[in-house]
Amino acid sequence: MKVKFSKVDSDKIKESFLEALRKYEDLHDYSITLYQKRVKNSTMQAQPIISLQNIFSGIKRYRIMLGVYVSSSDTLKVEDVPQNVMTGWFAHELGHLVDYLSYSNLGMIKYGLQYVFSNSFKMKAEHEADYIAIQRGFRDEIIATKEWVLNHDLVGQRYKDRLHKYYLSIEQVELCNMNEPPFVPKIE
Repeated sequence: MKVKFSKVDSDKIKESFLEALRKYEDLHDYSITLYQKRVKNSTMQAQPIISLQNIFSGIKRYRIMLGVYVSSSDTLKVEDVPQNVMTGWFAHELGHLVDYLSYSNLGMIKYGLQYVFSNSFKMKAEHEADYIAIQRGFRDEIIATKEWVLNHDLVGQRYKDRLHKYYLSIEQVELCNMNEPPFVPKIE
């Protein structure tokens, strides 16, 4: 695994990330940087690194931006999140990276624009990341993450509303079997 930690001091965060990444063998050949800093409007963001170097070499690199605080909170630190919740969050973000693998750099630019400007595309992308994580064996961790976010008093309502709007519900995740392809509801 080609992992770099940037500004990540917590061993708990590093261990949770590596625990999730171990089950993503298709990502082991890619350079992935986990970078911790204040992230606006999110707790984590998975992104491709698009540069002149990888445009010409074809080598793909990725980064996951990790907030210092849970989104919509100035007091709830990410490092204080329970380990299984943090692992579920990382499993979801790594699901995004798996989803990105089939796209060219130009395709990723189109993907990014659709994600920003199309709510239905954003929902589809977030559902796909959950499905990929579930297929890798993180069903219980994905459920734990959703339950924790929705039930924690220090997580803001705006973040909870975004979870309801774009992500699989707990009930939908519970219906997923890790050993079968997910049932994908039609998005209209």
